[in-house]
Amino acid sequence: MQTQVIKLCCQGCGADLQVTEEVRFVTCNYCQSKLEVVRDASVTHTRVLEKLERTTERIAGNLRVIELQNDLERMDREWETTRLGMMIREKDGGLSEPSTAASAIGGLIMIIGGVSFSIASGSMGAPGFFPVFGLLFVGVGIFNLITGPAKATRFRNLQQNHEMRRSRLIRAIEAERRR
Repeated sequence: MQTQVIKLCCQGCGADLQVTEEVRFVTCNYCQSKLEVVRDASVTHTRVLEKLERTTERIAGNLRVIELQNDLERMDREWETTRLGMMIREKDGGLSEPSTAASAIGGLIMIIGGVSFSIASGSMGAPGFFPVFGLLFVGVGIFNLITGPAKATRFRNLQQNHEMRRSRLIRAIEAERRR
């Protein structure tokens, strides 16, 4: 059985091509285009593969950008949840970031107020639990002095880590878009 030769036209440069029936892919000898031999019901023709490859690469790049944007949005949502969980409730109901100075001032005020309350209630002959109540304020003030700065430092470290990771993701998105 003899293989039949088919005459085709290169979709890249228009050159005449001759291929055997079983050939599915061919490279044009004139323009070096990579071609697919397409056999439809009524006609056989060529299709340039590079265009398909470029389109596929572009779609893959767009998909990568979307994945990176989703990562960025997820990371921002997680940070917002963490940030809100670490915020300090103010007297007016508002929220503020933890601060070393604010925790130190608040702790000192509680210690001074607790000592003053204990001394005043003891000198006025108040029952025994009033001076103890003042010492409770002193204990809370000391606790605030110890834990407040650690919480503020942890908050700043988490915030810096988030900002670094966010910057890396934004640079990766921009790099993918330039491709």
